[in-house]
Amino acid sequence: MKRIRIQIITALGFIISPTLIYAQPQGIEAGASALDDLTAGLQDYIDPVTTVIYIVAIILGMVGAFRVYVSWQQGKDNVMQTASGWFGSCLFLLIANTVLRAMFI
Repeated sequence: MKRIRIQIITALGFIISPTLIYAQPQGIEAGASALDDLTAGLQDYIDPVTTVIYIVAIILGMVGAFRVYVSWQQGKDNVMQTASGWFGSCLFLLIANTVLRAMFI
């Protein structure tokens, strides 16, 4: 029974394999044109996305500056740690935005 099952699976593999080989008759040109279309579509979204990231970074910087100022006025111990955390998050957004633009443009 097991041997018959293996023979059937092998026969189906030989029958289906030529179909899989010729599944995309257009060749590499179709894949290249699809990638070009995808790249052009992504490039249309880069400018609005980078603008949104800049706006988020500005808002995050203002909120961070306010929180650091309040912590400083209250005399908390970890003001420098809080400031460096907020500064690092804004810096990360700006660097990530630059890398995003460099990847897609």
